[in-house]
Amino acid sequence: MNKDSTLYKAILLGVLCAVCGALLAFVNNMTAPVIAEQALAAEKENLEKIYPGAEFTEVTDFTDDSGLIQKVFTAEGQGTVYKIHAIGYNSNGFTFMIAFNDDGTVGGYTAVEQSESPGIGARAFEDEYISEISSITVDDDAPLISGASLTTGAIRKGVAAAEAVWHATH
Repeated sequence: MNKDSTLYKAILLGVLCAVCGALLAFVNNMTAPVIAEQALAAEKENLEKIYPGAEFTEVTDFTDDSGLIQKVFTAEGQGTVYKIHAIGYNSNGFTFMIAFNDDGTVGGYTAVEQSESPGIGARAFEDEYISEISSITVDDDAPLISGASLTTGAIRKGVAAAEAVWHATH
């Protein structure tokens, strides 16, 4: 076969693509468990901020009509943690966790990922707002911050979604 022919070049390209695909599959197979383990460790780190030392179980059979709740975890004998993704001022949104104790009080609130405006929307993840959130129950609306209404409004919707799931399961 002539090395300048189109058929030869097509076969060579096909072989190169197959080898590259096999190498990518091999690397993915080797790194996927490590990536999954690191993601689980990060998840557990955030859960531990709320209920240190608790045994967590992921709840998979919950109904969330809002579509905001990504995951739900129970902490044995303590409460339920809701991982929520909402869209505030930043169009990429943010992810936070809120926990409700078994008695309906807030067990904790923490940011998982956020890139809201410093000094404005980011205030929703600072100590003053955290203490305000910590004082609500499953029957209350999350507080709003003047000037950060998009971010705290999104938090309010996420908290309301968590409250609805909590009420449906308690």
